[in-house]
Amino acid sequence: MSTMGTAGRADTGDLACERVQRSGIRFNAGFLYAGMWIVFLAVPVIGILTEGAALGWQLLGFAGVLLFGAAYLWLSWRGFDSTLEHRIPTNGELITGVTLLAVLGALSIPAAGPWVTAFTPFIATLVIYTRRPAVGIPIGVLIWALPSVTAFILAGGSSFWILGGPGMAMLFIIAIRITEYHEENDRRRAEELRQAEERDHIARDVHDVLGHSLTVLTVKAQLARRLIESDPDRARYELEEIERLSRQSLEEVRATVSRLKTPELPDEIEVARSTLESAGITPEVSSQLDMSGPPVLAWALREAVTNVVRHSDATRCQINITTDRMRVADDGVGVGQTREGNGLRGLRERAKTVGAGVVVGRAYPELAGTSPERPGTQIEVRLS
Repeated sequence: MSTMGTAGRADTGDLACERVQRSGIRFNAGFLYAGMWIVFLAVPVIGILTEGAALGWQLLGFAGVLLFGAAYLWLSWRGFDSTLEHRIPTNGELITGVTLLAVLGALSIPAAGPWVTAFTPFIATLVIYTRRPAVGIPIGVLIWALPSVTAFILAGGSSFWILGGPGMAMLFIIAIRITEYHEENDRRRAEELRQAEERDHIARDVHDVLGHSLTVLTVKAQLARRLIESDPDRARYELEEIERLSRQSLEEVRATVSRLKTPELPDEIEVARSTLESAGITPEVSSQLDMSGPPVLAWALREAVTNVVRHSDATRCQINITTDRMRVADDGVGVGQTREGNGLRGLRERAKTVGAGVVVGRAYPELAGTSPERPGTQIEVRLS
């Protein structure tokens, strides 16, 4: 007698068409589920046959049951499932539907007597499943209770009319409706959380891509400006690199926004070498990985090299990559001279999603050339 009612949202374009089709499938299934309960209209039919009313009243009662069933199915099709916004009945439509069912059910009163209380769960369900539980359930209970109490009084106090079939049906309807409502709210909140996390991930990726790319372009532009008179050929090469990197960066931003591309470690190693050399920092790279490795290492290398170029004032940068960790150390001013920014916070979040850890500290005394006055910086990503 019930279906899940979930408020839909208006979409546009192909996504809207796809959603309408999916919602339509759920809607038809909901209508069939609601229609299954029509068999319980046998209860007022039994009342008509057993109460001993005149033939004319019986025929009127049978007509009322038949019309009630047809109207209930029609209203179920129109209102039980609310996955499409235009399917949700307005207050006026709901009142009209409830009134129609009540009038059709009342046609059976002369022949069926108190058995007409079997109509009340159908009418109550129409309200309970098209409105929020806080509104629909009290109104639905009232729709069931008034006829049932009246039947209880007129039938000499028989508890059947309150605790019997209609009463048990109402308990079932209310329990299912509350369960479905909370399940749908949980699904909605989970989807909102997933979308929020996805937005955060995209923002972090764009930050990483733009931060790194703009740093590389700035360094190469500065180098080209210094060399334009003393070494024109080298300056021309750097300008060509700037053009190539700017095109590549644009593609990366577009791909990142579309969640289509993740940096590859071998590519990042080559970019790191070039970037460090352009900034006047000597790179020392050692890698035990023959393949790309986990994407988090590529992101970490990108962020670490960006920080070295921007903040370290270093002359050497050592990059060491093994199967379970990556270490990037420089001989610059050290972590005490800068505070952790969005890039490192984003890197920690990214590493956390794959069970990795990020440790930021001083490179002294492990890295040669560092000292207590210039302890350098070390960023280590541990995969296990």
